[in-house]
Formats: sequence, C-alpha cells, structure tokens
Amino acid sequence: MTPDLTRRQLLGVTLAGLAAASLAACGPKGSPPGKPGLSWYGGDPVHEAMQELVRLYGTKHPDVDVVAQFSAFDDYWDRLATQTAGRSAPDVMRMSMSYLADYADRGALTDLSPYLGTSGTSGTKIDIDDMAPDIADSARIDGTYYGVSQSSIANAAFVNRDLVAALGVPDVDESWTWADFGTWAKEVGAARDDVYGSMDQGGSLQLFESYVREHGTEMFTPDGSNLAFDQGVLEEWWAYWHDLRAHRGAPPAAVSAEVAGFDTWPLAKGTTPVGFGWVQQVAFVQPFLDGPLDILTPPTAGTGTSGLFVKCLDFWSIASTSSQPDEAARIIDFLVNDDDAIRTLGIVLGVPPSQRAIDLLDLEAGSAEQRAVDYVGRVADVVPPAPPAWPLGYNELLSLFTKLGQDIGFGEAGVSDAATEFFEQSARVLR
Repeated sequence: MTPDLTRRQLLGVTLAGLAAASLAACGPKGSPPGKPGLSWYGGDPVHEAMQELVRLYGTKHPDVDVVAQFSAFDDYWDRLATQTAGRSAPDVMRMSMSYLADYADRGALTDLSPYLGTSGTSGTKIDIDDMAPDIADSARIDGTYYGVSQSSIANAAFVNRDLVAALGVPDVDESWTWADFGTWAKEVGAARDDVYGSMDQGGSLQLFESYVREHGTEMFTPDGSNLAFDQGVLEEWWAYWHDLRAHRGAPPAAVSAEVAGFDTWPLAKGTTPVGFGWVQQVAFVQPFLDGPLDILTPPTAGTGTSGLFVKCLDFWSIASTSSQPDEAARIIDFLVNDDDAIRTLGIVLGVPPSQRAIDLLDLEAGSAEQRAVDYVGRVADVVPPAPPAWPLGYNELLSLFTKLGQDIGFGEAGVSDAATEFFEQSARVLR
C-alpha cells in the first residue's frame, strides 16, 4: 500500500460522522461577515477534533460564528474545485501539499506573507516563529507563502518485532540497505505460509522520492517543469518490488488491492512484520496490534539518511476570494498556536510543527503518538533540507504512479514499458 493511499485512509478512517456535515451556503465572495467558513477533509477522528475546535473558537470569540464544512478526502477536493470555480470557496481551507501548487497557480490562494510572524505588515499576525525553517517554508512557492504548516511529517518504516521474533528470522535495525531488506523480506516470506516480508511499496511515489534523493538528485527540476532523475532509477525501483512479490517478500497484487483501511493493512492483520508510511500513521495502525510497533528509518541505498526529509504535508490556507481575510488569519493563528487548540488536535493531523506545541501535548511515554513525535525529532537533526513544494500536476502523477505500479503487479505492464509511460505522461502533466 502506498503512503499516499494510506494518507487518504488516515483521513477517511470511517465516514459515519459525515452525515452530520453541514455545508455552508456561500455567496459569490464566500461567507458573510461574522460567519467565516472553515473547511477540512478527513474521517471521524479529524471531524470530531475539528468540530471541537470550532466550538472552542466560538467560546473565545463569541462575536464570530464559524461555519464548518467537512468531508472525506476525495469528496472534499471535488467540492472545493466547484466552489473555487464559483468564487465561493470557504475563507479558511485545509490544503494538501498534493494540491497546493495547483490552487496557487490558479490564483485561488491568498499570499499570507503580510500575516506571518513579526515581519508581517498586517495588523493580524500568524505566529510561525517556533517552526523549523523547513516546516515553515513548506508552503512557500517562488517566494510566496500560500499556507501555514499544520504538521510535520517524514517517511518511516513500522516494524512488528514480536512477529519477527515469532518467525525466527534475524532482527532488523536502521543499518539496513534496500539490498539487505530485500534479502530479509524474502526470508520472512519463506518462514511461514501466511506471512509476507513487507507491505508492497512499488506504487508509492512518496517513498520513491526518498529513493530518488539517495541517488543524488531531487525528483523534480527546480522549476517543477520536468522530472530530474533518470528513467533507470524508476525501472530499478519497480523491478525491485516485482522481484519481492515473486518471492513472497511482498504480497501478490491481488492481496494488496484488498487493502481498504488501517484495519486491513497486512501489518495490522499480522501477515507482514513491516509497513511504511508517514510517521504519524503509526498511531492509527497500533490499535490493531498487541505489541508496540517500532519506528525505523526506511532502508537506504547505503547513503544514510540522504533521501529522507521532514516537511509539512498539510496547511491552512485562505481563499483569495475571502471577504474577511483578517478574521481568517486569526482562525489560522488559533489553530496552530492556541494552547487549547493544540491539545485538542493532538497528532490527529500529524506531529505538531513546533517544539512548543509538542511540549504542550504532554504525551504518554512510550505511546504510539510519543514514538512518532520522537522519530520526527530524531531524524530532523540528521536529514538534508527538504525538497521544494510539490509542483503543479503532482496529484495526477501520484495517481499515475500508483496505477502503473499496480499494472506491473497484476502482470498488465512490464517494468520498462511502465517507466516509459510514466516519463511520457510526466512530460505532458508537468509544465
């Protein structure tokens, strides 16, 4: 399962609460004065936390009536596209890195520079001074800030050491290379008929980005108009996972295709001892297992942590059509800086983007949440600078990469042909 797909599952764990969603009827210029719109995507854990924040904001600002809009990930973007085209987008919106460049390019987002920190020129301030530069700058495109970071993330490997011990295979640590991992995963798959070595990551563009960076380049050129790596690197990646599937180092494509939520992750079901994802996702897998999941840096090409990065995946942005941007800025500052808001959110949206916020959570020692926070803090000190914001068209490439990875797994495409198609389609999508 790819990190992107698992991210969507994180945001859509269940949809039972979706029926409670109340969509604002916005006019041509967004919500009326005194009723700013706040929109987000997610599943029940996200909805419950965010609705409590809306209530809390109303308590602290009784003169402001925030109108909440929320839905599952895919529905959210369909609705937001329609609202943006009709100039009725909510004032404050949760923005994903996958879509940031697209919405910035179409002029749908407000430049937040006048609101940020002590250097801002607006009377309303959004304090980002506690954020590390890589996190604070994650939504910066060509010098313009289009969002305020809500969380920090990093790729990680989750290891069920209890299962490793039960299988009688060697233990693993962060010295592993991709070559080591492949050999070990096949050994795991051979240990028992109902176990595979690893969750399949062949279709994961976001883990592949770390793999690309280990080969000495970024995934995209600085202007985002082209891929910056050789096609051979992609063929190597897809051939690697194809070989693992052939030797029980990863499940067959049909097994991976059945994954529909965290409870159906092979890691959660005990049919593999290793999974991959954004680090905060450990808190959503852990409840399905008895023993604690260990969090390791992913395997490398032998170059240490040169491929890893820490940055923000989600932001709070202001619609360019908002009639009350100052109030929208106050809401964002509340979401990322208010002590009660920070405690209410916990790590539901990811690891908080500042040490001050992390300290406020006072997480239980040894908990999955604390392990995720510790991991980000540990790798942040040793990884190179994060890549720029993902370019225009990234989300289309994300879906294409997953599809082509699945095509290879199902035997519907060869590695070389799939890689050629990805490069050809990238030339069309990127500009």
